[in-house]
Amino acid sequence: MTELENELRRLLRPVDAPAGFADRVMRSLPEHPKPAAITVLPTPRRSWMQQFGMPTALAASLLAAVLLGQFTAEQRELRAEQRGLEASRELMQALRLTSDKLDIAYQAVQGPPPSDPEENRS
Repeated sequence: MTELENELRRLLRPVDAPAGFADRVMRSLPEHPKPAAITVLPTPRRSWMQQFGMPTALAASLLAAVLLGQFTAEQRELRAEQRGLEASRELMQALRLTSDKLDIAYQAVQGPPPSDPEENRS
């Protein structure tokens, strides 16, 4: 491993530039560089979809969420009302049945006593 590292160090060591290199580079450059012309490109026109697409989609999704929430709340309220009406019907039926049974019990208590004493034995 150290042999590889030593070989890499030897191959990648800094090397001095040859004599006169900087002068040759400076001579190859133009004397008075021309300033680069800056051209301003016109901004392309954006289509309606590019300009308003995202806000429109956001507004549409917000509107859909509100309407869906309102619809869900109305459906829940309707189901609760239907369950309440069903419970009311069942209560009224139970009260009628209880009233009928109480009428029968009242008539049995208020009616004439049985003539045969053996009838009451169970």
